[in-house]
Amino acid sequence: MNLVYGEIVEISQEGEMRVGKIRIGGAMKNILLDLVITAEIGASVLFCDGVAIAKVDTKRKTEKNYVSGHSGKTH
Repeated sequence: MNLVYGEIVEISQEGEMRVGKIRIGGAMKNILLDLVITAEIGASVLFCDGVAIAKVDTKRKTEKNYVSGHSGKTH
């Protein structure tokens, strides 16, 4: 299973499926957006094997990845 974050740059309809063009670094990839109905252009999504599985709040993602150098203890 490959979980990857990407930003939606375009959304189109292909038959019954909603497809998003996603930017991952400098590359582009088309993925299905049918499981993430609130996904819009500019949103970040987590996807696996060509299918978006979650919309990502970029502010929350940044906060979770931040590691403070201060342990909270006083010396």
